[in-house]
Amino acid sequence: MTQDYLAFFGLFGPRAAATDVTVWHKHNPILPVRLTDGASLNPSGQIWRRFHLGEWEYKQDPETLDDYEARQF
Repeated sequence: MTQDYLAFFGLFGPRAAATDVTVWHKHNPILPVRLTDGASLNPSGQIWRRFHLGEWEYKQDPETLDDYEARQF
């Protein structure tokens, strides 16, 4: 029971500094984003992002042959 109270009061204490999330994860942006390599956005191709050194970085998978053929029809 005492541990429950201590855990509750721990919510209001100082928080640890934010750490970088260096794992890339899928992202579906509403507005165009700037890619880390400076390339232009491809209409098909998954966009990935990560939080690194205090800012978001974006990259995009290259379009595969299947993606290109699917876009033609």
